[in-house]
Amino acid sequence: MRLTIIPLVNPTEQQYQDLDKIWPDQKIDKRVQPLGEMHLIYAARFNDRLLAAAKVTIDQRQGIIDDFCVREVTRRRGVGLYLLQEIHRAHPEVMVWQFKFNQLDEKQVQVMHAFLTTCGFHATSQTGVWKLIVGHLNEIK
Repeated sequence: MRLTIIPLVNPTEQQYQDLDKIWPDQKIDKRVQPLGEMHLIYAARFNDRLLAAAKVTIDQRQGIIDDFCVREVTRRRGVGLYLLQEIHRAHPEVMVWQFKFNQLDEKQVQVMHAFLTTCGFHATSQTGVWKLIVGHLNEIK
């Protein structure tokens, strides 16, 4: 089976269990129905299991990527890059992307900085907030 990126519309019980492994510090309320057109969760799925996920908020031509996480056992295999690329492809109208992260230890911050730099994002004056202006790059590498 190949890796696919899916928007989570009506997560199954198994997908909720996988999300608990991706975001162990968050409790996702299973009673909450889809977040809506402007607030989405995208996930990387392989063999019917979720390996990575990100929360995405779209506001006209701007997008915010939050809580981006790849399960540690799956890292350094291109899953995060593919998830990010597919989020961008799903929203071609978005011209400015913000990537937000917080509560990471120093090693994780260094890894995230290297990943975002490779993907064309630039640090902003706000801690844990990076930005990509789509017009500056034709495509994420």
